[in-house]
Amino acid sequence: MENLEKLIEVTNLKKYFPIKKNHPLEKSKFLKAVDNVNFSIYKGETLGVVGESGSGKSTLGRCVTNIYPVTEGKIIYNNIDITNASKNELKLFRSKIQAIFQDPYSSLNPKLNVYDIVSEPLKIDKNKSKEEIQKKVFEVLDMVGISRQSIRKKPKEFSGGQRQRISIARAISTNPEFILCDEAISALDVSIQAQIVNLLEDIQKDLGLTYLFIAHNLSMVRHISHRIMVMYLGNIVEIGSSAEIYKNPLHPYTKGLLKSQLEPIPISDKSKPLETISMDIPSPIDTPKGCPFATRCDKCMEICRTQKPTLVDIGSGRMVSCFLIDKEQ
Repeated sequence: MENLEKLIEVTNLKKYFPIKKNHPLEKSKFLKAVDNVNFSIYKGETLGVVGESGSGKSTLGRCVTNIYPVTEGKIIYNNIDITNASKNELKLFRSKIQAIFQDPYSSLNPKLNVYDIVSEPLKIDKNKSKEEIQKKVFEVLDMVGISRQSIRKKPKEFSGGQRQRISIARAISTNPEFILCDEAISALDVSIQAQIVNLLEDIQKDLGLTYLFIAHNLSMVRHISHRIMVMYLGNIVEIGSSAEIYKNPLHPYTKGLLKSQLEPIPISDKSKPLETISMDIPSPIDTPKGCPFATRCDKCMEICRTQKPTLVDIGSGRMVSCFLIDKEQ
């Protein structure tokens, strides 16, 4: 990825949520949703983010898009620092950074019809005429496969897949450069998921978009992503190309995550056990000392219990946070 231009660069990013105290003298505690992460997103690529529930994927995406203010760290967008920028300062970037969320019903205003939903972001630009807005609305609806005859219908009159298409139309209406796809296919049927992923790919090719694609469906992430970032307990444990991650996972957590995905098993092999990672993910409030994965790793060494490994570049853009990899180099 050395020859590609960086669109977003994240440095030492932390997002801690304070826990409400039960007593005034009680020591302050924080939920460490994202804990000191560093990565870049390149123009025109799709960076997939995977990990168990509670690993910090959605929080990370919402920090990058400035939906959540960060606790520490920097977010550089197109060489401009937008970390904790004010609403006025973000006006220049709002049209270039958009989001598609998990539930296409709750993310759409049920009182508005399709035309009003898609045109709403365009109306912020006072220089656009009604004719220009109408032309753009019809253009993006055509791109996502929503009939122009449906513009007066409300979200409840559409299926889940159609509602997500409307969400995509709204997101691309402002000609963005970057879109956060936060579990954008998780609430849809499997057959519809494939359609939406294919639509996102087609739109990316036509408009030159950059995606941060967060999902639990590992096969869909593999299909759409150029690179994949694996998160665990607010930390990045591995980054690499989609092909490398799936063909040769290096971090023990990545290996366990890929082995635990369900595959179609023939009747004769029903007794074959499903390989899963032992135990549950630890509390992000009281995180383990040392490597965050140490309590669940079957290859844990003494150093893992006392020191936290750093994310190390092992060549060709492949990055891993594990003492086992350091030992092998």
